[in-house]
Amino acid sequence: MISLSESGKPTARSRVFAAVLMAIAVSTFALIVLRVCFYRFNYDPQYYPVDHGRFNFFSFFTVQSNLYVCFYLFCLSLACFGVERARRIAFHPVVRLTVTTYILVTGAVYCGGIPMKMTPPLYWTDFYNCLLSTVQIVHHVVMPVLVFVLFLITADRKTDRRKLPLVAVYPFVYSVFSIIRGALSDPEFYPYPFYRPEFFWNIFLKGHEMSLPAAYLLMLPMLIAGVSVFVLIAFVLALINDRLAEKRK
Repeated sequence: MISLSESGKPTARSRVFAAVLMAIAVSTFALIVLRVCFYRFNYDPQYYPVDHGRFNFFSFFTVQSNLYVCFYLFCLSLACFGVERARRIAFHPVVRLTVTTYILVTGAVYCGGIPMKMTPPLYWTDFYNCLLSTVQIVHHVVMPVLVFVLFLITADRKTDRRKLPLVAVYPFVYSVFSIIRGALSDPEFYPYPFYRPEFFWNIFLKGHEMSLPAAYLLMLPMLIAGVSVFVLIAFVLALINDRLAEKRK
């Protein structure tokens, strides 16, 4: 557990922990800034056939979830320094559940896409590709593990299960926006292949001529199922949190 002194002031241990968290938050955010500043379009017919510009980087759920993690780490760091307002944010049950759920999904989708060849390969040939590969590893591997560990050690009170559906709100809005944007943009852009109407059509109705309205109708239950995964993960996290909180009473 992250502890303060009985007077509520930070201990030497909590200050060191806070400094480490702050360094990680700043470093992770700096990687995102460097990725945008040193943007270079690498044509790849499978993954990057069209140049959508440097700021399109922020369209990915991966980047948005990692920015959320940076904010969370920043607040948690300040909380360890004894800032009460930051502590209320960092230890808020909904904040802890959402940030952990989102980054775990980010990591799971990326790692799950590797054997399916849906994940761009890592290259270490020059500075730019080393930067890209480092960003991918930090965002999809390091951050999910770190945030999950932090979730375990910051469990101090039980979760209000009635608030679990709130975890699904942002992924649902993000998904609907991404689908609509992809349909209306020219050239089209979908941050992830499963937002394309033909994705599930080719899985379930391959060989049949695609009907766009029918394809979108097919996407609807898939979208609901995908968003439900967020709630399911949050539910499991809530069970873990409640058991740890009970032991620490």
